[in-house]
Amino acid sequence: MARIEKSIEIEASPEKVFSTAKELERMPEWMSSMKSCKITSEKRYGEGVTAHCVMQQMDRTVEYDIEMTEYNENEKASWHCDKPMRMDGSMNLKPTDSKTKVTMVMDYDLPYSILGQVLDKLKMSGEMEKSMEESLKNLKKMLEE
Repeated sequence: MARIEKSIEIEASPEKVFSTAKELERMPEWMSSMKSCKITSEKRYGEGVTAHCVMQQMDRTVEYDIEMTEYNENEKASWHCDKPMRMDGSMNLKPTDSKTKVTMVMDYDLPYSILGQVLDKLKMSGEMEKSMEESLKNLKKMLEE
C-alpha cells in the first residue's frame, strides 16, 4: 500500500478542531477535492458511521463509501473504504503549547497492474498529496478566522 502523511499546526484546541472535523457533511468546506459527503447510517458520530462521498480527483469524479473504524473524541478518527480502491485514512490530533498538531494519513492501494502502480507514483500520489496539503491549510484557515 502507498502512504501519504501530512501535518499542520492549528491555533485552536483539539476540541475545536475535532468539533469541525467530525462533521462529515461539512468536509467539502475545507477538503479541497471533496464535492459532497452524505451520512448513510442512522448515527452521525462514532465507530460504524457510514457515508457516501464524491471527490474530484485529477480529471474525474470518484464516488465511494466510507465507514468510521476508530473514533476517539478530540484525539483521532479513522475510516476505511473498499471500492473503487482500498483506502484507510485517519486524522490524529495532538495538543502542543497553544495549538493542535493535526496529522492526516492515507494508506491506499489502487486496483492496478504494475504499470498502473508506476503511473500512480508519477501522477496520482502527487495529486493526492497536494490535495491533502491544501485541505489541511483550508482547515487551519477556517479554524483560525
